[in-house]
Amino acid sequence: MIYENWMRTHSLNIKTAVCPPVEGNLKCDYLVIGGGFTGLHAALRLVDSGKEVLLLDKGICGSSSSGQSAGFLTPETEEDMRQIVSRYGEKKAKIIYNIPLNGMQMIVNNAKKYGFNCDLRKQDSFYFSTKKKDNKHIKEEAKFKEEENFSYELYNKTTMKKVHPGKNYLIGLRYPGSYGINPFSYCVEMKNLLLKKGVRIYENSEVHKVEGNTAKTHIGSVTAKNILICIDKLKTEIDDELSKKIYHMQTYLAVSEPLRKKEIKTLFPKGELMCWDTRLIYIHYRIVEGNRLLVGGSTPWATYYPRHYHNPNVIQSFINELKSNFPEIKDIEFPYY
Repeated sequence: MIYENWMRTHSLNIKTAVCPPVEGNLKCDYLVIGGGFTGLHAALRLVDSGKEVLLLDKGICGSSSSGQSAGFLTPETEEDMRQIVSRYGEKKAKIIYNIPLNGMQMIVNNAKKYGFNCDLRKQDSFYFSTKKKDNKHIKEEAKFKEEENFSYELYNKTTMKKVHPGKNYLIGLRYPGSYGINPFSYCVEMKNLLLKKGVRIYENSEVHKVEGNTAKTHIGSVTAKNILICIDKLKTEIDDELSKKIYHMQTYLAVSEPLRKKEIKTLFPKGELMCWDTRLIYIHYRIVEGNRLLVGGSTPWATYYPRHYHNPNVIQSFINELKSNFPEIKDIEFPYY
């Protein structure tokens, strides 16, 4: 298994400009720090409003968490709606639900509007349980969707065989409105769009410190009237208080060799799905470009470990689990992780 970002490798066919590191002392009206999903969309919103925008990224746009995600575009969060309602109340829960929903729709709209080459594909969500005690979570989610007049289908072990016949899967909830995407390709396309619109982008320009209205890198600085910080691994040197409220989470992905159409049909008899289960640290998987299977997962220890931890054994356990539920793919190799 090779430690390689397959999403990035598969995006080499998208032409993009080389943006040099920032040097000297530059000035602008709006500075965006971070070239992931949040930073790129913030820059787009600003430049479309007629603002002068400059963007800095520590690597290349999309090279960090955004471009290394599984590309699940769904309004679901890490917690079920029942948990969110219980914690915040029904009114606030709906507001929280609409935040990722609006973000997802914005990404899909951009991809369609500008014709991005980012493997955007409609994939219904499929939420399933493998333990009887977790069946209630699925049923409660179904109840929420029923109350909100959301479209859904609830499957038992027998009916599930028609859509996703996992050997040890007990019940499942399927609902429309979700998409899969190559997140790194999307970020590269967004970068190209911003450059065309006049945004100044400097890559390989990690911000080490923000003093007042000036962001400092190793060889340059940018002074701006307004600074938007759009990064997920915030250092204390940038904002001491905020850095304590944002914590690092780590998950693992692996991508298979190309599957035969027959093998894909075995997994998804009635069309592609993006799947995950009820566990806190859950397995998730879907079909990506090239008829490959992307699988993700982690462990409680690795998820919250503050440093990057690269070990193929973590994701291999989820691959083995998936193969045990679908013996027909037991010989499929996963060369990338």
